[in-house]
Amino acid sequence: MEIAVVEHQPDAPAGLLADWAAERGHAVRLIRVHAGDDWPDASGVDRAAVLGSDRSVHDDPPAWLGEELGWIRGLVDAGRPVLGLCFGGQALAAAMGGEVRRARRAEIGWVDVTGEVGGRWFAWHFDTFVAPAGARELGRTPAALQGFAAGPHMGLQFHPEVTSAIVDDWISVGGRDLDSQRLDADAIRADTAREAARARAAAYALFDSWAEG
Repeated sequence: MEIAVVEHQPDAPAGLLADWAAERGHAVRLIRVHAGDDWPDASGVDRAAVLGSDRSVHDDPPAWLGEELGWIRGLVDAGRPVLGLCFGGQALAAAMGGEVRRARRAEIGWVDVTGEVGGRWFAWHFDTFVAPAGARELGRTPAALQGFAAGPHMGLQFHPEVTSAIVDDWISVGGRDLDSQRLDADAIRADTAREAARARAAAYALFDSWAEG
């Protein structure tokens, strides 16, 4: 199958999602919002994955968000499965009638998620979502809902796609966020090195679950 992957900015790439797709024999069609790529017609999309962004769905949203939400609604209406990751999960929730708002507290680094998608996952967010009506909750932390499923669609608040290189890149440009939360960059890098192999296997299992419906 072909997966349309929505990339909002170059430093938030598909990472492990792209690795998984290649290993499973799935084609990837990259839609670069930052480059002004056209949105493909929903009828020509098998599945879609919407990646993260440092922008906000609810607070001073970017000019392109309305068009993106309309595109996601079109996919949902056409029954094309959508996977949303962090900002992408928030966009999916908003497109399906859920709510996006400021989280009780920021989550940056490796967090322990309980529930159906339980485990240690990497997070970097200040906002969170309320699942759309009728959706099934997939996991939580004390700070926020971490995932929901609605039919073939899955929205996640964390980042199963991150690699060590992606985390290191985000740390290199996210000093203000780390300082505001009194977090240690070297500690996050060390946690990432310890978690990398396990997190990769967990991410592949999660992506397989979405692909299998």
